[in-house]
Amino acid sequence: MKLLLNLIWISVFNKKTEISFVIIYLCFLAGKENKKMKQWKHQRKVISSGITNNYKLKIIGENLQIDPTSVSKEVKRNRIETSIGLKNTCKRTQRWPYVCTGCNKRYNNCPFTKYRYDASSAQQKANYNLINSRRGIDIDSDEFKQLDTIIKKGVEDSKSIYQIKVENNETIKKSISTLYGYINKGYLTTKRIDLPYAVTYKKRKHNKKYEYSENNKIDRTDHTYLDYLAYIYQHPEIYVWQLDFLGAIRSDNNNILTFLLPILQFSLLNIIKNTNSEKVVNFFDSLEDKIGIDAFKKLIPVILTDRDPNFSDINGICFSKKTKEERCKLFFCDPYVSNQKPNVENMNKQLRLFFPKGKSIDKYSNNDIVIINKIILNKPLRSLDGNTPKDAFIKVFDEDLFNKLF
Repeated sequence: MKLLLNLIWISVFNKKTEISFVIIYLCFLAGKENKKMKQWKHQRKVISSGITNNYKLKIIGENLQIDPTSVSKEVKRNRIETSIGLKNTCKRTQRWPYVCTGCNKRYNNCPFTKYRYDASSAQQKANYNLINSRRGIDIDSDEFKQLDTIIKKGVEDSKSIYQIKVENNETIKKSISTLYGYINKGYLTTKRIDLPYAVTYKKRKHNKKYEYSENNKIDRTDHTYLDYLAYIYQHPEIYVWQLDFLGAIRSDNNNILTFLLPILQFSLLNIIKNTNSEKVVNFFDSLEDKIGIDAFKKLIPVILTDRDPNFSDINGICFSKKTKEERCKLFFCDPYVSNQKPNVENMNKQLRLFFPKGKSIDKYSNNDIVIINKIILNKPLRSLDGNTPKDAFIKVFDEDLFNKLF
């Protein structure tokens, strides 16, 4: 009431009548709802006292200012069974007061099942029924089986829950959070451990820092991460690509080059045999051959990568072999700071769905990599409002440039 009076005073003082009346009305509704929640707790005490004093149903209803039928239903619904008898047709428990309270025979050898109504026990039973009525899944069995099958198949195909939802939006009527809730609670055949990265990794036993010995001979002046920040500050609307290798086991000859445009989540993958700086340069030369030098300069103005020696040929990457003109800028992250290029690190994490860590990638061909690349580009993403990276790329650039890249 004090809060209500303060709101009225403020509204009158500021003369914002429409807004103030809305606030006052909302406060009134909130207070009314809170009062309603506490009301039955008090009413059960009155009902219990009325039964003990042998009041008529009509009198109790008048005292509580509610319909006597509501009182009758309350007692019958929340009465407690105290003992089981041989018979269950006692007239006293089949009509008002529905309990044995006040019966002269309740302590004798009564053959009937006995009941009592206690305010505290009735409140506990009512609370239990209220909670229990809201448990379970709001879905029928046929719909649940269909949902379970769709989720299981999608996860087995290395799809995210978001992608499964988008692709089956007409069939799956539940939200993303609800689907994750079903999985976390164990309702579905798909378990939390089946989801990629849902289970956290163990802390690594070794935290030994290392540096490539070849890096000691590489001059990265004007190509450091600080230089990158300064360049981006001067050109805030420029596209920045991130470059990295996925990583392979020691016995492998092949490695996968990951080239990502983070703002569109658009990735280009390439498999390189016996990696070295010359073959990395060949990758960029092949891109220029596909789309032309002018399109290259517009599409790939800036590249950010780590200090892998395979990326050490700065001039080879930045300058066209044909025209000798500068086609892009190249910058390097600081040593041991992989979170300076987090997007490509996350993309490598996603690629582990197709190339599990510790498994050989030598069996994959360039054609296999292109197929996997297209699968990734056709996945709808929440960060793109349900669109795919392919759709986003075509929207920003054009379909002709996309077709040239593939």
